Amino acid sequence: MKRFLFNIALGSISAIFAASTAFSQTKTFEVDFATTQERIKDLGGVNAGPDVLAPRGSTVTPIAAIRGYNDGGVTAIRTHDMPGTQYFEYTKNFWATQGTSVSVNAAFDPTLETSYSWSSFDGKIDSIVNFGFAPYMRLGVNFASTFPYPPNDPDKQGFTRFAEICKRTVMHYNQGWANGKRLGIKYWEVWNEPDSPGFWKDSATAKGFGDSAAFVRMYKTVSDSLKRLDATLKVGGAGILSGTILTKRGWERYFITACRDNRATLDFLSWHLYGALNPYAVNIYAEYVRGLLDAAGFTGTENHVSETNIRLGEDDARFPVQAQVLNTPKHAAYMASQMISAQMGKVDKFFVYRGTSLMNLFGSDTLGGKANLTTSGRGFKAFTELTRFAPQRIKAEGSEVITTEASATKDTTNVMILAGRSDDSKSCYILVSNYNSRYTSVAVNLKNVSWKQGGKLSLTRTTMLSSGIQPDATETLQPSSNLTLNIANFTAPAFALLRLQYTDATAVQQPTNDAQQDEAHLSVTPNPASDQTTICFTLAHRERVSLKLYDVLGREAAALLNAELEAGEHDWSLVVRHWSLVDGAYFLRVQTPTFSQTQLVQVMR
Repeated sequence: MKRFLFNIALGSISAIFAASTAFSQTKTFEVDFATTQERIKDLGGVNAGPDVLAPRGSTVTPIAAIRGYNDGGVTAIRTHDMPGTQYFEYTKNFWATQGTSVSVNAAFDPTLETSYSWSSFDGKIDSIVNFGFAPYMRLGVNFASTFPYPPNDPDKQGFTRFAEICKRTVMHYNQGWANGKRLGIKYWEVWNEPDSPGFWKDSATAKGFGDSAAFVRMYKTVSDSLKRLDATLKVGGAGILSGTILTKRGWERYFITACRDNRATLDFLSWHLYGALNPYAVNIYAEYVRGLLDAAGFTGTENHVSETNIRLGEDDARFPVQAQVLNTPKHAAYMASQMISAQMGKVDKFFVYRGTSLMNLFGSDTLGGKANLTTSGRGFKAFTELTRFAPQRIKAEGSEVITTEASATKDTTNVMILAGRSDDSKSCYILVSNYNSRYTSVAVNLKNVSWKQGGKLSLTRTTMLSSGIQPDATETLQPSSNLTLNIANFTAPAFALLRLQYTDATAVQQPTNDAQQDEAHLSVTPNPASDQTTICFTLAHRERVSLKLYDVLGREAAALLNAELEAGEHDWSLVVRHWSLVDGAYFLRVQTPTFSQTQLVQVMR
């Protein structure tokens, strides 16, 4: 009997060993070129950067730092935690102080131009807009403000004066009021984290709601005022705390319900996500928020993540660096997986906190900053390259994620894929992120590939392994209806961006400048340029446009534009002083997936 039991035990051990060795070390993905899906979203948002650019009129501009933001694919900047952007910083005499008591000055008139000083805020907006980024305007205060808030106005029941300040801010930046601008800024976010006593002091009570009714009154007064001014604006809020969304579950329901019951505009709901070790958590909680909005009848309301970061659960910079998973290959793979998850989920806008050194997404924002991306920034860029150059999503299967809400704060299995192709179908970009899995290699099977044999097909790999960044590698492939791309030594954490570029052997040569001129109608006026010149071009259809200036040695002097634009005529301003251009000849190049054109530009100051 003992011998019999021993044989059974031995057999069980063998079975267990066989099962453990049966796991394939290679993860296989399938990419189907015949099936297109939604377009890949523009999720290239950051908070508070670049917020240290030279103010308006300065002759010194941090070109390198701006190139880093452009190269990383940043498209939008949320004006949060940017000095000079708080309402009491650009109003004059808003507060009256008597001893330790601070209250709103009863004589303050928000309708007068003399009640405002716009210079600091104007400098920030100039820094954002003039270098090709879209402002996402946050109206309110920064954390731990020295002034009381909510605004202790005598009309606290109505908040009409504060709403008038917000209205005049829109008028200044969109309608030219008070020697302002006409920027057409679309998104206006009212306040930030009102469920925190750090931003709305009356909110901290035993029940957790506090004087939230006052916040709703303020929000409705502001949103109604802005929509009466311009019904096309997108007005929303309120930058809800991450902890509220993840665990507390109450304030966000209250706010959504209160907006519904009070018939307040809610064009978008913004919320924050910190402390999520599972990159897929952004999808999990976006689904939760979407459900709340739909249930309240806000089916057209956009779903915005206006703050998130990649400290992997540790979002307090006061901790020593060794206690933070910051700026490492794991960081980069997390960023890539999180953005793929946002693409797959019900997220409409996505802003990393933040572009400046606290988040350390890019090397530096300072005047002496470099354009080199940090390790973390490379994970961000890997995603935005699809948005920029291969925005048509195609079917890619095989991602493995943990979708339970209980997994959000756990370092879970996550290996993901996202594939897209250019609108002319000549390029395909495939992003693979192995954040955390047992796989050590990857095989990507491409099927229903339409590229003809006889053409040229090149594959460029950008890879980050657990050991660090690998040099880009390019190889030539033979076009076929079915291809397999292998990634060896791909142990987590790692990501790879695979770029396929096809050139038809029968394709005509590059059009001549005359032919390009007929298509683009590129013009520069005035030329020569002394201070500012306007670049005009026409697009035959919606596509991604790159607009760059090169010196006579072929070195990039200015990255002016990298964005997807609609068909039609477009104007773009080149401000000579912002790019510190010296007198001489430059070459302006406009390039899209379907054409390119170069024109000589003279700078004479």
